[in-house]
Amino acid sequence: MTMILYGECVSARDKAHVRICELADGGCDLETDAPRGLFDADFSLWIGAMGPFAATATQRGASRIAVRFKEPLDGKILRHFNAG
Repeated sequence: MTMILYGECVSARDKAHVRICELADGGCDLETDAPRGLFDADFSLWIGAMGPFAATATQRGASRIAVRFKEPLDGKILRHFNAG
């Protein structure tokens, strides 16, 4: 079973609550109920209270977004979230 984390994406024009899946040092997948096109530019991702992490996104479907971090996440952050 894949762990689901909760976070928030903040762009220059809006913000949205997201569910974070497949968290890795270079990126993750997001699920959201936000309107399509919200993530068509650079944005910041907050994972719980940690962040902001600069990222870019590619829309995969109506509610699924592929995220690439501009800088890889530190291993300590990944261990923190994968410890649960």
